[in-house]
Amino acid sequence: MSATLTMRVETPVEITAALEALALISERRIKAGRVRAGLYESGVRYRREPRGEEKWLAADEVLKAGYGDCEDLVAWRVAELRARGERGARPLAYQTRRPGVVHCIVVRANGQREDPSRLLGMGGVG
Repeated sequence: MSATLTMRVETPVEITAALEALALISERRIKAGRVRAGLYESGVRYRREPRGEEKWLAADEVLKAGYGDCEDLVAWRVAELRARGERGARPLAYQTRRPGVVHCIVVRANGQREDPSRLLGMGGVG
């Protein structure tokens, strides 16, 4: 089943809430066996979407495309960690120093911050 969701999320709080939903979808798909590789072992790379175009992809969709942007990669990583038993892993969106630019990262159960986008090929975010 695939769904198209059209909504405008703008603030870091709204984006974080939407990331939670995407992580839940990805976690269910991981547990169902639709994604067998971990994010970092998958061969997936970071790729920024064209300006004005925003698609939120679940882990299996990112794997099929071969790339994702920050929210796609963060949702997959959070889902993967939770599927492995790390219940405290969560997504976090924050406002960067560049006006209007929000970035997403993973906060691990121990408080450590992890940036899948940087680990998979993204440069600085400001």
